[in-house]
Amino acid sequence: MSTVRMLICAALAATAAAAHADVTVTTTTEGKASFINVGGEGTAQFKGKRQRSDSNILGKAQSLIIDVDNLRFIDLDAKKKTATVTPLASIGDELAKAGIGTMQATLTKTSQTKSVAGYPCTVHDVRIAMPFSPTGNAGDGMDLTMVLAGTACLGTTVPGLADYQTFYQAAADSGFIFGDPRTAKSPAGAAQAKAYAALTKKMAEAGMALETHVTISASGSGPMAGLMSKAIASDIRTTVTKITAGDLPADTFDIPAGFKVKTQK
Repeated sequence: MSTVRMLICAALAATAAAAHADVTVTTTTEGKASFINVGGEGTAQFKGKRQRSDSNILGKAQSLIIDVDNLRFIDLDAKKKTATVTPLASIGDELAKAGIGTMQATLTKTSQTKSVAGYPCTVHDVRIAMPFSPTGNAGDGMDLTMVLAGTACLGTTVPGLADYQTFYQAAADSGFIFGDPRTAKSPAGAAQAKAYAALTKKMAEAGMALETHVTISASGSGPMAGLMSKAIASDIRTTVTKITAGDLPADTFDIPAGFKVKTQK
């Protein structure tokens, strides 16, 4: 379920729109991630160098805060009133070892345009190829290539564009991923997280992703290729349905009073 959570949080973050203003973006997600059907509504909120994603996937509420200034992730569980804090540094080694070759990322503008949530956008073809080993040991005969490919409709006239781009640039410069940091504890999860981060950064540089449709696959010649290909296979579509610009309370991005805090090492 952690891989699904990472995919959905990343999809919410990547398909969010942020003139200078705090922004709340409502999205819908559908598709299949690692054999699990996913679907539901979510929101992404931006304020300065902080971003909060809230979603309800398979009936489970999920909240994740990315705090760039303090270099940490905050996972909130409203039902249990707990907050799990993961310092960015705690997953640094796993992310550094995820790629065993050169990542290739392309974003190609097409002539197709459409309107999403009342805003015009241009369709781009996207593709990220990330070489990695599911064991974390390159050259052990199990090397694979993970590919994220699909389309993104990017808008350049949406509310909060400058702030959105500022957040993602700051997050990317600091080495953040855009999803559940626990997933990055495994070699495959770290590779997936790094690939999604590269995709999100590349899209944010060109505009706001109002609609994305991305598939994830893995290929290779080793004995793990078939199993990993099935385990990683995902197909997710996320669409913005509403964008609201306006000041957000600063405590939206803080740990609520009364929550029990646990720090991940």
